Formats: sequence, C-alpha cells, structure tokens
Amino acid sequence: MQMDRYWKIVWDMIEESDVVLEVIDARYPSICRSNRLEKRVKAMEKCNLLIAINKSDLVPKEHVDAWVKWLDEHENIKAVPISATKRLGTSRIRSVILKQSRRKKANVAVVGLPNTGKSSIINSLSGRKAASVAPISGHTKGQQKVNISKSITMFDTPGIIPVKLPEQHKHLLGVIPITKLKDPIGAAYTLYIQFNKIAPGKLAEHYGIKDEVNLLFENLAIKMNKIIKGGLPNERAAAVQMLRDHIRGDIPIFEDINSPLRMNK
Repeated sequence: MQMDRYWKIVWDMIEESDVVLEVIDARYPSICRSNRLEKRVKAMEKCNLLIAINKSDLVPKEHVDAWVKWLDEHENIKAVPISATKRLGTSRIRSVILKQSRRKKANVAVVGLPNTGKSSIINSLSGRKAASVAPISGHTKGQQKVNISKSITMFDTPGIIPVKLPEQHKHLLGVIPITKLKDPIGAAYTLYIQFNKIAPGKLAEHYGIKDEVNLLFENLAIKMNKIIKGGLPNERAAAVQMLRDHIRGDIPIFEDINSPLRMNK
C-alpha cells in the first residue's frame, strides 16, 4: 500500500472516531509511536488519544508501569497495558475507551505499526475472531469495521512501515515478514547488534552459547541442532529460527526507559 493512500485511510478513520487507539509493543515503546499521528490527534477537539501497550506479558510489570507513568507525566497521554494473546487488560481498556469518548457509542480508530497486535486486540476485546490475524507482520490488507459491543465500534487498518524507520528498528519490531527477507543472516546479525546494545551478552545467555560475534550463527546452529549434509552447521536456518523466536517474544530483551532507542519529538 502506498504511503499517501495509507494516511488518507487513517485520517478518514480519525474523522469518524472519538478515540484513537495507538498500539505499541511493550518491548520497544519509543520506536513504535507515530509523531505525525499523535500531533494531529492532539490538535483535534472531538478526538482523544489512547495508547495500548500491547505484549505487556513479555516484559516485567515495573517496566510497563514506568512507561505508563512517563507518558502521563511527560506527554499527558493516557496509556493502558494489555496482552491481547493472554487477554489481560481488556476490561481496563474498554473502561478507558468509554470514559474518553464524548458519545455513548464510541468509534475507535486502531492504528499502529505491523506486528504490534492491532487485530489481536480487537479480537480480544470482542471475544471472537472479528479481525483477521496471522503470525506475520502486515497481514491486515484493508480497513475493517468491527462492532466490539453495543457501546464500542473499532476500525482496524493495515500497519505500514514508515519510510524513516531505521533498518535496525525494523528488525527489532519484526515489521518485515521473514519470508520476504533477502538476507535473513544479515537481518539476524543486525538484530544481534541491537540486542547487545540494549542488554550486552543477554542473547548468548538466553541460548546458552558463547558471545562470539564471528561464530554467532555457527554456535546457534550447533545449539539448535540445525545441521546440513556433511555435518556442517546450517547458519541460515539458525538465523531464521532466531528471528522467529524474537517475533514470538521468546527472547527476553527490551529497551530501558532510561535509555530509550528514540526520543519522541
């Protein structure tokens, strides 16, 4: 989808909405947010901005609480932790949506990057599979309108990757489907470098291997028992598995609120 068409869909949705629900990844809150979106919503009188910190089950509670507090105190933005897959925080977010809506029947625009879990949140709130979901980023192809309840209607749109999103952040957020990566080893290496900046040595500790950059994927392949003909380690398969583990949330690495990956402006 072209960027101009995407933003037209988003702006049209917002015009019909009482609340804009921006979905971000609890592991990397600072690089999920859209300055362009937030500035526009804040300037509107009839619409309120609410941030859903999804995948909150993948990080410690104090980590999420710190981001909720920071957003409230520094940017006057209400944020609610939620785990769509675990169905945690759904009652809270329903309540906040209704409080922020100026009408009894709330229209909610759900926006966010690919792989943040927009459709999963909608399904979790509705209690049924109302929005299309798949374990790959960018799965939702067009705008969907879903009646969550008698008092809440949600608009779901495809996630789109901002042009200015740095390559390393794309891999941290898993916004590019693994099947579309031309060089999965290169992508996994970029991810490894980012991991070691955030939490030095944590990735190697997680997999139980030595933290040797030149032997990373060889060591991973041996540890994962991914061996090809001739007894050689299958480094590509190991890299792909590492990327999959990250997207599923199996690797316990997340940014520190005191050293955010990006400062919001």
